[in-house]
Amino acid sequence: MTLLNKAQVEQLKEITTHLRQVRQEKSIPIEEIASQTLIRAGILQALEEERFEELPEPIFLQGFIRRYGDALGLDGNALSHALISNLVPQDSNNAHKNSDNKRNTYIPLVLTYILLLVGASAGLLYTLNPRLTSESLTPEDNNQQSIVSNETNK
Repeated sequence: MTLLNKAQVEQLKEITTHLRQVRQEKSIPIEEIASQTLIRAGILQALEEERFEELPEPIFLQGFIRRYGDALGLDGNALSHALISNLVPQDSNNAHKNSDNKRNTYIPLVLTYILLLVGASAGLLYTLNPRLTSESLTPEDNNQQSIVSNETNK
């Protein structure tokens, strides 16, 4: 597992102690929890015995805690979110940079969609109304066309 800071380890200890106490109060064997949650019994024992070095990455711990809590009749989501809020630090600089990147990519996409809609509309208009293109010819062009058509008809 990745290294956790002291606050994260303490939060994890509190959660696992609470889960162990509830399991023991309900007299549920750890093997039954393992079969309900599909989490190996060795991982559950490592959680309860605070052997965190034997556990997988924190993102997996979140799922384990959620399923373990749900199996005990607790709010597993609340327990796992308590762990996440402590495991995932919020970096305001990165959040600001990400929002700037999203804003910059959003504008060109909007312009692209607008141009695509205008092009599609113009194509549909041309396809559905071919008379508009023939009416837009100048009178001289119409006269030349009628002369050409008269000559071909003779």
